[in-house]
Amino acid sequence: MTNQEKKELMTGLLQGANLEHAQINLILEKGATISYSNNQTNNKTTSNSHHTKDAIMDYVGRLKPMVRDSYIDCYDQLWMGILELEEVKTHVYDSGKQQDTTFNRNLVAQIIHQMAATVFVPTANTVNMAQYLEPSKGGDHPVRQKLGESPENKIKKSVDKYLKQHFFG
Repeated sequence: MTNQEKKELMTGLLQGANLEHAQINLILEKGATISYSNNQTNNKTTSNSHHTKDAIMDYVGRLKPMVRDSYIDCYDQLWMGILELEEVKTHVYDSGKQQDTTFNRNLVAQIIHQMAATVFVPTANTVNMAQYLEPSKGGDHPVRQKLGESPENKIKKSVDKYLKQHFFG
């Protein structure tokens, strides 16, 4: 295939394609392979979930100075598992009306509260946890209140079951 033929073929294939969010793989020699993938998705949760999960992990990672020595090595793994629980997954990626966040910070704070007595040092309380999580506002941040609340029962039971099976068993 000549370069001119390749150019014409490519022009024809890509005519009308939305290339803003696309991935194109072309191999125009023997055993030709052509694939076009429009990577746009209507599901914002799916497209942003990796970024949001990283943001959640960064957020809960701020509490590592308060994690008991016996849990520090498995702390990230513990959270990755919690974020995969169906009951958590359906709510944690929806920030609702919360400002300056891409995830449900209130739910994350409630889960922190749920496991606080076991995972965090005895001196950890809502004030100093809020200071680690939200250094700009500290104890005055609204997350402080949520650090003293438990998640809704369905989520609480799911997280408890996961923690007992994998960590506190």
